[in-house]
Amino acid sequence: MSFLRRVAQKIGRRRKAADEPLLLMTAAKRIVELENNESRPPLLVCDGVLSDGTHSLFRAWKTQPVTIRQYELHDVILDRSLMVFIQNGRPIVDTSYLQAPDLVTNLTIRPQDLVLAPRGQTVMAATFDHWHKNYYHWLAHTVPTLFTLRTQNFKGNLILPPVYPWQEEMLRAEKFAFQNQEIVQDGKQYCFKRALYTDYVRGTADFAVSPISAAAYRALAKEMGITGHEPQDLELFIRRGDATNRSMSNESELTDALARLGLTVVSPETLSVREQVHLFAQARLVVGSLGAGMANLAWCRPGTVVCELVPEHHQNPCTLALATQMGLRYWGELVETGIDTENHVSISLKPFDVAAITHRVQQLSAYARQYAVRGEGAE
Repeated sequence: MSFLRRVAQKIGRRRKAADEPLLLMTAAKRIVELENNESRPPLLVCDGVLSDGTHSLFRAWKTQPVTIRQYELHDVILDRSLMVFIQNGRPIVDTSYLQAPDLVTNLTIRPQDLVLAPRGQTVMAATFDHWHKNYYHWLAHTVPTLFTLRTQNFKGNLILPPVYPWQEEMLRAEKFAFQNQEIVQDGKQYCFKRALYTDYVRGTADFAVSPISAAAYRALAKEMGITGHEPQDLELFIRRGDATNRSMSNESELTDALARLGLTVVSPETLSVREQVHLFAQARLVVGSLGAGMANLAWCRPGTVVCELVPEHHQNPCTLALATQMGLRYWGELVETGIDTENHVSISLKPFDVAAITHRVQQLSAYARQYAVRGEGAE
C-alpha cells in the first residue's frame, strides 16, 4: 500500500482513549546512539565560594546524565506549528519541546493544511524547534544537529524554517547554505517518507555536558576565523536592551556602572555572528543576565569567567550547563525580583542592586585577571 494511501486512510480518524502514547523509541525504524553523557559537578569560580564566604547559585547542582540518539522515522507527518511528528494518525509525543501536553495529545491530521510528499522524496532531516527564532535555541538545538549531519556526510534535505540573516550566516559557515532544503511554513503539515530526528532538537542536551555540542561550537568558531590564539583580555557586559522577558527597570544604571569599571558593553543583536564569535573568543570575563545573549559563551575560551545575573523567579541552570561544557568558570548571582511564581517572562518588580552587583563584578574581575596571569586552562 502506498504512503499517500496510508496517509489518506488516517485523515480524520480519531485515536482511541486507550492508546498508549507513541514514543520515538517505538516509532523509529532505526536508532543510532550518538553519545552517552554522565552527570558532572558544575565548574564554578573558587568551587562556588568566594573568600568572603559568599556562595554561588547552583553550587549543589549537577549536569544531567543523558544519552543522545538519532532516529529514522518512516511515513510521518510534521505539524509545523507544534513541531511534533505524527505517525499512523498518532503524535509522537516526545518530539514535542515545551508544548502544552493537551495540545500534543489532541493533535490530529488536518487535510486542508496537508502538504503531500513529492514523488522520489529523499530522506529529510529535522533541524529546529518551535522557538527557532531565539539565538540560544538555534545554538543549543540546531547547531549540534547540523554538525552531526555534517560528520555523517548527510546528502538529503534539511527541514528548515524561513531563516533570518544571522541564521543564514551560520548555515553558510557550516557549509549547509546550499544544501537542499524544505522550507516549512507555520500552520501547515508536511508528509515525509523518511525523516531523521535527533535528540538535540528537543532539548535533551540542554542541561548536560555534550562533547558533540562542544565540538560543534568549536568547529563553527573555526569556520568564523577563530584560531585559539586570540588575546584573552576583554571584560564584557551583555546588555539585554529591548528584551521584554525578565526586564529590569534600571538596567541602564547597571550598564553605566559596569562601563565605568572598564567592561565593554555588548548588544549582541546589533552584531553579526562573526563579530559575536570574535568578541567572545577574546573575553576573560563575561557578565550578563540569564537570556539568549549568554549563548555566546559557546565561543569563549576555556577558563573564561562567567557571572550570570539570575532572576529569582526563573532559576534556570542552562547557562551553567553550557559554561561547564565549554570549560568556563561560572558564578551565579541571584537577583531579587519580588516575584514568587516561577515563570520565564515576568518583568521584575524590583530594580537591580547596582552596588552589590558592581562589588561582585569587581571580585570576579580580580579573579579573572589572576587566573589569566597564571595561564591556567579549564580542568
